Parts: sequence; C-alpha cells; structure tokens
Amino acid sequence: MKRYILPAALAATLLAAGCSKQTEAVNEPHAAEETATDIIVFTKEMQQVSQVEVGPLQERTLSTRVPAKGQLSLPPQGKASVSPLVGGMVRSIHVIEGDYIQKGKVLATIENPSILELQEAYLSVNSQLSMARQEYERQKMLSDEQVGALKKYQQASADVQVLEAKRNSLREQLQTLGISPDNVEKGRITRSLSLRAPISGFVQSIAVNLGSYTEPNTPILQIIDDSHLHLDLNVFEKDFQRLEKGQKVVFSLPNVSGEEVEGEIFAIGKSFEGEARVVPVHAEIKNNQNKGLLPGMYINGFILTGKHTTSSVPEAAIVLYKNQQYIFQQLDDKTFKMVPVETGITEKGFTEVRIGQELPQDAQFVQQGASYILAEKMKTEVAE
Repeated sequence: MKRYILPAALAATLLAAGCSKQTEAVNEPHAAEETATDIIVFTKEMQQVSQVEVGPLQERTLSTRVPAKGQLSLPPQGKASVSPLVGGMVRSIHVIEGDYIQKGKVLATIENPSILELQEAYLSVNSQLSMARQEYERQKMLSDEQVGALKKYQQASADVQVLEAKRNSLREQLQTLGISPDNVEKGRITRSLSLRAPISGFVQSIAVNLGSYTEPNTPILQIIDDSHLHLDLNVFEKDFQRLEKGQKVVFSLPNVSGEEVEGEIFAIGKSFEGEARVVPVHAEIKNNQNKGLLPGMYINGFILTGKHTTSSVPEAAIVLYKNQQYIFQQLDDKTFKMVPVETGITEKGFTEVRIGQELPQDAQFVQQGASYILAEKMKTEVAE
C-alpha cells in the first residue's frame, strides 16, 4: 500500500502546480493591462502642494487659421548696391560690415585722374563761355548799329549756345558724381570721389579693400533696410478662397522666445505656382522691432481667416508623453486618467483640443498642475 502513496501524493502536487500555472497564465494579460494603464494616483496632499486645479472643457471662440509656409524677404526698396560711376583706386573705407548708417553718409572714397580732368574741362568751358558771351554782346551791339556783319553776330550767338550746352552737360556730370560745380568754380578742386549711402540701413557686405581698383558700375557695398521686412508665403489651393487682403498673419521663430510676430496680407497671387499647386501670398510685418528676424529665414505661419467655437483647455493643461499629447481626466478625489488629444490653435493662453473617445458630459479635467501629475507617473514607472 505504501508503494502507491508517494506517487499519488506527487501527482496531486503536480496537478496543483499545473493548475496554479494555468491560473497565473490566465491572469497575466490582466496584470499586464493594469501595468500599462494610464491611471495615476495623486493624493489630495500632493494636489494641494502642486496647486492642481480641475474643471470642464471650455467652449471658446478662437481664430480659424490657414497654415502657410515661406520665408522673410525684403522689398526692392529695402536693398541697395553702392557702385562707383567711374573706376578708381579705393583710398578710404569709413564703415565695416554690420554698421548701421544713415542715408547720405560717406561710405568710401576713390581716386581717378579722370575726376580731375572732368573738373578741368568744366573750368575751361566755363571760361570759354564767359569770353563767348562778351563777344556775343559786342557783335550784338555792332549789329544793332548796323556796323558789324550779321554773319559774325549769328556765329557769336551759336558759339554761346554750344558752350552753354557743353557747360550744362559737364555740370550735370559733376553733380552726378557728387562734386559741387560751384565749389569747382571757386577753385576747390578734389581728386577723390565720395560714395554715399543711398538709403539708411545696415552694411551687409563690403567687396573691396584699401588700395584695390574698382570697376565702373560694379557694386562694392551692399546695404539692407530690414525695417520693412515682409513675408513671402505659399498657401495650398484648397485654402485659396478663404484669403483676403488685410487678413492677419502670425508666426513664430525659435530665436524669438516663442512669441508670435504679426503681419498683414497686402497682396495675393493670381495664379498657382509649381506642381504643389500653391498660391503666393505677401504680408508686411507690423511694428518690426525684433532683431531676431533676418531676410531669408524660413517660417511656419498661420493666416487668420475667421472665428470658430471649439473645446479648449489652458496651455498648461496639456503635457507631452512619448510623442503624444495628453490631458488628465479626474476620476475621483485622488485618481487621474491620461486622455490622448489632438491640439489645434493656441490663442490667448488657451489651446484647441480634440478628443477621440466619448467621455461623460460632466467630465472634469486638470486645468493647472498637469506637469506635476505627469512627473508622478514617470517617477512611478522608474520605481517599477
């Protein structure tokens, strides 16, 4: 009899172990489900310290926004190239790159013998004209008294007209070069030509150095005036009908501390560009006092095309966890559930949210202190 007792007991033990393992296997999925749940326990004491506030979703009227991408650019009037009208040797440079200069400031000087020759020619013609006018007056007087020949009077008149035309031409050339004809007449001859700033702005580039030779009409400096930056945007065809002149444009840049910069549409393209079927839109930046904006920067912006009513929460109520945005729903006094959301526009401190699941109409959500609840969840995960 004793021979069979041990096997029977062993069989019973194995059966019990098998049942236990089977029970554990059945319970494992449930345990895994509980481990992966988005339920967080956050006691009342912790809520008080973290200043957690809860409330319902808020229906707010927010702007309807059309996405637009593009870059910052300058109008033609905001860029200037400084070029000498005559070639010459660079004798002085009075600015460096990055300097802000006022319109009319002397930027550089160049020397060329032709500048002296032009002033000499002006003085010579001026002197000849003076003599020609005296001869004309003499011949006119003789002609009036019928003493001199009419032909000499006519020739004297023609000489005066030719010299006046030549003098006026040389005078215009001197003024174009920035040389005062009156100073030349007073004997103030200059051997250098001053290049002045045509606009106020920043010196962007300098292409010469002291002693180098500049060719005529070749830019040696670039000046930009970024006070009139504007946006060159592209809007997709599906949004074209919603665009109007005067609509506000908002955008932000990483180097502007997240603050939105505003602009206003002043021109809308009349044809589509490229295979992407986009419409060019131009907007002027309003009250541009931000030094973080530079021509050529790429931006992502929005065009405000109207208003719509939508569910929203304060910006602080939204947290980012594993590349997904969440808000916290309060289940009871100390229990919260993470609810995934899609966010829309943010305006005046509130962000549009869209929830992909049905929730009770009286559901309460964390309005403030959500980051502390997320930190508690992450701390719990690390401890596990």
